[in-house]
Amino acid sequence: MRRLLVMLLLSMGMSLAVHAADPEIAGSWVGSIDTNRGPMDIGLTVQSSDGKLSGVLKTGHGDWEVTSITAKNGQWTVAFKGAGNEGQMIGRIKDNKFSGDWKSKMANGTFELVRAKRQN
Repeated sequence: MRRLLVMLLLSMGMSLAVHAADPEIAGSWVGSIDTNRGPMDIGLTVQSSDGKLSGVLKTGHGDWEVTSITAKNGQWTVAFKGAGNEGQMIGRIKDNKFSGDWKSKMANGTFELVRAKRQN
């Protein structure tokens, strides 16, 4: 599990520079999901460009496309699809942690991510 996490961090390359004007979700995140199918390490990279958010979700099943990212009343919803699966991460960011509910066609549960440290 630790090895997969290290591989996820390395595969993300250099962390994105997050500017003060960027939304709080922009940047690189690492952590895991805990579902009825078991735990899995994941990584989330979110970019902000011209006021639009985009990203990729790195999983043990490959890279999944982030199809939308929205915020309402401090709650973020990250929709994704890939490898025959689609779903959402719905949660809040507090103290550099993004956590909440994981809902997908394959499995439901919870997720917890921490902001990856920036590389200089």
